Amino acid sequence: MKDYEIDGWFRLSYPEHYEYSEEEDYVSFYSTESDAQGTLQISIYEAEEAQAPRDAALQELNTFLGEFPIDVKVAPSVTDESGNMTTAYASGIEDDMHLDVWSLTDGTRLLFLTYVADQVTNEKVEIEAMIDSIEWV
Repeated sequence: MKDYEIDGWFRLSYPEHYEYSEEEDYVSFYSTESDAQGTLQISIYEAEEAQAPRDAALQELNTFLGEFPIDVKVAPSVTDESGNMTTAYASGIEDDMHLDVWSLTDGTRLLFLTYVADQVTNEKVEIEAMIDSIEWV
């Protein structure tokens, strides 16, 4: 595993066969293997005023899902509240693409993650391991 960190924000571990690309508003992680299926994109936000983490995480997912024509398969729900991070998750289909979205927050800092893939594969296991490794720094 390799580590990726944005100073003052978060750190995560990602598989050796993954690479990343940094843009102004987000960072993307993707597999370099020949059968790669999707891309994980992470955006960073800071709240103007602190909110309850559970509310902030769910609100972010509901706002996102309401803005796009997504056929929701898994409704937004909080999946983890450990340490100083609350995680919410939802999934669906948009334009025949599988879409998984997560919102991770401590009430002030928020990470919004999207994973889009042509089809559901075991690559999602690697993506979930990356998300599970996220910690605030």
